[in-house]
Amino acid sequence: MQWRSLAALWLWAKSTLSKSGRTDLSFTQIRKASIPEEWKEWMNAKLMKTDAKRPSDKFGKVFTDYLNGLPSTPSDIGGAVMAAVWCHPGKTGILGLLLCLYWQAEYSGSGNGLASKHEAC
Repeated sequence: MQWRSLAALWLWAKSTLSKSGRTDLSFTQIRKASIPEEWKEWMNAKLMKTDAKRPSDKFGKVFTDYLNGLPSTPSDIGGAVMAAVWCHPGKTGILGLLLCLYWQAEYSGSGNGLASKHEAC
């Protein structure tokens, strides 16, 4: 049942982002973004339509630190969630955030090691 709720939220978020008129980030926007380097590398690879390399074993901690640095309450965000670098449809948006959450689980010791056996996408 929880997966249905998650799927419904995902469809709502995807629909909202698609209607926002935002497009994929440019190479310059990606370079200037304050996100982990391995995420930037993945975005650049997707824009160039090439395979991305898997992140290092340290990615779990790097991404956890990144998430810990994000605003945690609606008042801290100040209604600016749509300004977040990952709040885009397409290859350089929310899909990358979801991939990074997967990588975080894989490389923080809580995953089952599948990413270490397969390429990153």
